[in-house]
Amino acid sequence: MKPDFSEFSYGYAVTEELVSAHKAAVIAAPLFPSLYDEGKSGGGYDVKIPLAGKPVFLQFKLSDQLERSNSKEHRNGLLGLPYYRMHIRPTKHSDQHNLLLDLEASGESVFYIAPEFNLPAELNSFYLNGSVVVNSAAFSPQAIGAMPDDDEHYLVFERGASIGYRCSDESIEVPKFNLAKGLQPILAERGKKSRDLGEVGLRDISNRMLNVLESGEQRLRSRKKSIDIPSLRKIVDNRNPVESIGYMARTFFDAELLVLE
Repeated sequence: MKPDFSEFSYGYAVTEELVSAHKAAVIAAPLFPSLYDEGKSGGGYDVKIPLAGKPVFLQFKLSDQLERSNSKEHRNGLLGLPYYRMHIRPTKHSDQHNLLLDLEASGESVFYIAPEFNLPAELNSFYLNGSVVVNSAAFSPQAIGAMPDDDEHYLVFERGASIGYRCSDESIEVPKFNLAKGLQPILAERGKKSRDLGEVGLRDISNRMLNVLESGEQRLRSRKKSIDIPSLRKIVDNRNPVESIGYMARTFFDAELLVLE
């Protein structure tokens, strides 16, 4: 059964919950006005405003609910019913998974996050009582690993389980993070500490993202595609880091960057 709400709606609900209940901040110019000094002529980034926390990139996905006895992963004894299936964009169409892998390898925290539900009534209910995150599954791109080919691949998982499976030619076990207490405990377990994210810290993230995209550009050349690195470098050099991070995160990684206190 396909989810009956959009990826945008789900991502909005997760983001708002993290901001309101878990004191997160969204790194994106339209949603993070506190980083701007409105008293300056023409606005601009205020390098004096301190910001510290644990940055985390989230890539929102939807998941199909499988509940029939002839569903593949149930039929072969891998999972019980119902279970969920989260598709990963095939590399023949998108370099997104490779970019997320490289971003995580650079030292940033990166997660796919997907609902363990698929009905609008469930989304509405969880949104109202602030439990969208609790009823979601999170996966590390590095734990999923590189795709073995350009074909379709997906993850399957059961609600509340501690593992899922990447389904390719063979089913590969992948850790699934428990979001009952949010993202903070997961980041702590992975040794992620609070960082200074003032001017220098944000520019460091911005440049790190640019380096990842430069590596991606080399892969895309073989497919006669381009990210246009020279123009991106101008954005990173000439725009404030909030804008450049927000632009690159959403345009190329299809992700949201949040900072958790």
